[in-house]
Amino acid sequence: MKEPLVRFSVAIGGELLDKFDRYREEHRYPNRSEAVRGLMRAALIEDAVADDDGEAMGVVTLIYDHHAGRVAERLTELQHLHLDRVVTTTHVHLDARRCLEVIMLRGTTRVIRDLADGLIGTKGVESGRLVLAAVIPLEHGHGHHHGHPHPHPHPHPGEGPARETSGPG
Repeated sequence: MKEPLVRFSVAIGGELLDKFDRYREEHRYPNRSEAVRGLMRAALIEDAVADDDGEAMGVVTLIYDHHAGRVAERLTELQHLHLDRVVTTTHVHLDARRCLEVIMLRGTTRVIRDLADGLIGTKGVESGRLVLAAVIPLEHGHGHHHGHPHPHPHPHPGEGPARETSGPG
């Protein structure tokens, strides 16, 4: 069963409000409430992935020159040492020399960070980045529309019409 939304007030003005409204527009949030929910989720994800022992998914992106030494072999060898953590990989040829590799990892945040550091630090890797996502859900609900529940005109199977309620806040 979907939990009702609770309204609460935030007093804000001046330059901070102007910057927030520009942020909302740039990120295409339809309204301030959606933007606040997005920022709250981002903060909660950041907090969840700060726990070294928490379960997470990681996406590692690497760009490297495949003619540089044995970089592709070293990356493959490192992944083979962690078959239980590597979910999938994608390899794209950017040009005649350079490749993009995207590697999805699963495990504790500590294990993912260590493996990502090893991949990114491999000799011959030009650039690399790790993006972490918490495995545990941050909120309950039906999870579409960018993962945030909100009232909308179409019901889902087994649900009545969506509604928004006010509460203390």
